Amino acid sequence: MAAAFVLWTMMIGVGVARAQAASCADLRAQKDKVYGFHLTQLNEAQIDAKSREIDAYWKQLQGAGPEGVSCLKELLTSEKTDHLFQFDAASFLFQLDKSPDSLNLVKDAIVQTDFQETDPANYLSLALELGQRGVNIQSLAARLLLFPNAIIHISEHSLDLDSDTAALFLYGSMDSAKACKGLIAQLQAQEPFVRAAAAHLLAEQMTEEAFRTLSAWSGLADIKEDYRRNDIQSVMKYQAPDPAEFANPKWTREQVLQVIAGLPHTRKEFDDVMSTRGAEFDRQMREKKPSQEELAKAVAESEPIYGIADRTAFQNAAVATLKAEDFDTLREARRRALYNISDESLSEYLAYTQVMIRLLNRLELYKDYRAH
Repeated sequence: MAAAFVLWTMMIGVGVARAQAASCADLRAQKDKVYGFHLTQLNEAQIDAKSREIDAYWKQLQGAGPEGVSCLKELLTSEKTDHLFQFDAASFLFQLDKSPDSLNLVKDAIVQTDFQETDPANYLSLALELGQRGVNIQSLAARLLLFPNAIIHISEHSLDLDSDTAALFLYGSMDSAKACKGLIAQLQAQEPFVRAAAAHLLAEQMTEEAFRTLSAWSGLADIKEDYRRNDIQSVMKYQAPDPAEFANPKWTREQVLQVIAGLPHTRKEFDDVMSTRGAEFDRQMREKKPSQEELAKAVAESEPIYGIADRTAFQNAAVATLKAEDFDTLREARRRALYNISDESLSEYLAYTQVMIRLLNRLELYKDYRAH
């Protein structure tokens, strides 16, 4: 898959002389000269040349100041067919203007992204950021379901995502009511692979609406992929818990809820915790010089610092002590865990998912919709 042509990132924050700021007519004419190509049809030398042209164009637009931003909005609003320009321009606008109108313009532009021309990893990251700023990203999440065999490579974390997992970052970070509404609509999609993916992701929402819909949906038997069927079954079918797994919990219900409420969910919060409690835990471990097995055990039995993943004792305490009215608290903590596209966020989301499934079984929640 072709690399993304989002070259504006090199220019943000760089001062640009405005001696002769280009007019919007100039910028429109130059845009028509620079864009209108297909990246997949260029050879390496042509890509290098085109990169320089694009770099110069965005410097020119940035040099136009506020008038350039206004022109950029006009260009984005009028452009309907050049999807590469739409994504580059939307990404540039997102860096310059985060007003509600601009954010919605960005969303409307990138929903038309061509993943043969633009790296879907950039699409996924931008879509998540839009969602975190209050934009309704149902349409952006749904677009990922149309590419069932996609492998999205997140180079920063050496992480490869299939389309279901990529869409999970978006649906999982949404308000559950919006996510369920969007996914339930996709159960009626024409493509069977979209319906299967939607059912898979809907099951993980674990809301009453999700359970009620899936229990009555006739398409479950048509899902062919084992991993999707197994995940749906783990949610929709009651499994008797092993009481030994959560006997003698190390934390009380109040302590569990307090720990969850205090976990970091932004980059700044993570950095703060890393420099304080995280640094202290690391110091203690260095002094003890544990083996890998001893270190893993210490982590499993310790109070969560960054999240609940790998904190087995804490997860068991959550399953043992939390009540039905705490289920929404877990769901919200899981949603907030997807603060960026990384294996750490994904591991945290999945850890909460397992705690929620186990709590479903211990308390027999939503029993009217789950198979026994």
